[in-house]
Amino acid sequence: MRDTLLKSLQDISFFHHFDEQQILSLIEQGTTKKIAANTILFHQGDTADSLYVIISGGVRVIGEDPQGGTFELSELKAGEFFGELALIDGGTRSATIETSEDSEFFMLGREVFIQMLTQSPGLLSEILSDISGKIRASNEKVYHEILEQQKIQSEMELERHRSLSQMVAGVAHEINTPLGIVNVTASMISENLNADFLSHIEDPEARETLEDLVEAAQLMQSNIARANKLIQTFKNISVGQITDSLETVMLPNLIEEIVDLFKVQARLAGLQIQIDTQGIQHAHWTGYSGYLTQILMNLLTNIERYAYPNQRGGKVDIVLTTPTEDSFELKISDYGEGMSAEDAARVFDVFFTTGRGKGGTGLGMSIVHNLVTSALQGEIQLKSALQEGTVITLKLPRSITQEDRSAS
Repeated sequence: MRDTLLKSLQDISFFHHFDEQQILSLIEQGTTKKIAANTILFHQGDTADSLYVIISGGVRVIGEDPQGGTFELSELKAGEFFGELALIDGGTRSATIETSEDSEFFMLGREVFIQMLTQSPGLLSEILSDISGKIRASNEKVYHEILEQQKIQSEMELERHRSLSQMVAGVAHEINTPLGIVNVTASMISENLNADFLSHIEDPEARETLEDLVEAAQLMQSNIARANKLIQTFKNISVGQITDSLETVMLPNLIEEIVDLFKVQARLAGLQIQIDTQGIQHAHWTGYSGYLTQILMNLLTNIERYAYPNQRGGKVDIVLTTPTEDSFELKISDYGEGMSAEDAARVFDVFFTTGRGKGGTGLGMSIVHNLVTSALQGEIQLKSALQEGTVITLKLPRSITQEDRSAS
C-alpha cells in the first residue's frame, strides 16, 4: 500500500518538488480510513482541511447549483485523489464527495503538509512558483476565452446591425415608389389647374376652391420632396453601414443629414439643436459615414436621456471647425445636468452607466470610443461638471486611408 500511496502522491503537482523521502515522511504522518458505500465524505461549502487518496473503491463528485439541485460531475477510482487544494488554502470544498462503493482512503492533513514546507524554505519557494505559474496559465486561458466570446458577440451584433440596415434600405427603396406616384399626381393637378385655366373660371367660389386645391397640391409636392430627401438619407446611411465603404463626402452636409434623422426624436424631447459649420474651408472628408452616423445618433440619444431627462429639453450645439489643414474638430455641447469628475473619468469604460434604470447598458459610450479611435482613426475627449453640462470633442483626420483601416 505504501508504494501505491507513494506513486499517487508523486502524481499530484504539489508534490513534484518533494523527494521520495519527504513523501514517505508525509505518508507516515497521514491516516487511513475505510468508509461504506453511499456515504458523504463532505459537502460542498464545508471547510477544507485534508487531501484524500483513494486506496480502493471509488467516489462520485457531485456539484450543486444555486437553486439547490445536484448533478454528478465525475467519478474517481482507486489511485486517484481529490481535495488537494485544501493543503494550500484551507478554504471550502468546491463539491460534494460521496462513496460509490465500499472504499478505503489515505488522508493527509493540511497542518502536516504546511509543517513540512516550513522546514524547507527552498521547497516552499518552488511550490509557490509552481502555483503562481498555474494561476497565470489559468488566467491567460480565461482571458483568451473571454476575448473569443466578445469577438463572437461583436460579430453577431455587427451582423444584426447589417441586417437591420439592409431592411431599412429596402423599405426606403419601396416607399419611394408610392411617393413617386403621389408626386406625379400632385404635379398633374398643379399643371392642369394653372393660372391660365383658372382665369377662365367665372364662378368666384369655384375658382377659390380650385386655387385651394392647387395650393394643397403644391404643399403635397414640397412635403413629398422633403420626405424623399429624408428617405434617401436613410438609404444612403443604411447602405454605408452595410458595405462599410470608405467614401468622400461633404462633412457639413453629412452632419446636417444625420441631425435631420434625429429631428423627430429631438422635437419630442424638446431639444433645440443648432449646427454651426460656417467658414469651413475644404469640407471634404474621406471616411465612413455609417460609423459617424452611429456615433452622433448615440451622443444625441445620450443627451436626450441624461442631460435633459423627463422631456424638459434644452439646447444642443454642434460646431464643426478645422484646427489644422489635415483634421476636423467636431464639438457636441449640452447645458444640462452634467456629471461628476469621477463619472466623467469612467464614461468610456465598458458596462459603466449612470442610467441603469433608464435603459442604459453601459455599452454606448464604449462603442462610440472604439468607433472614433479605431474605425475613424480619431480622438475623443469629454469634459463635464455637475449642473454645467457636457462637451464632447471629436478630432478626426481629414482623410482615412484603406491602409490605416487595415492596420486598425
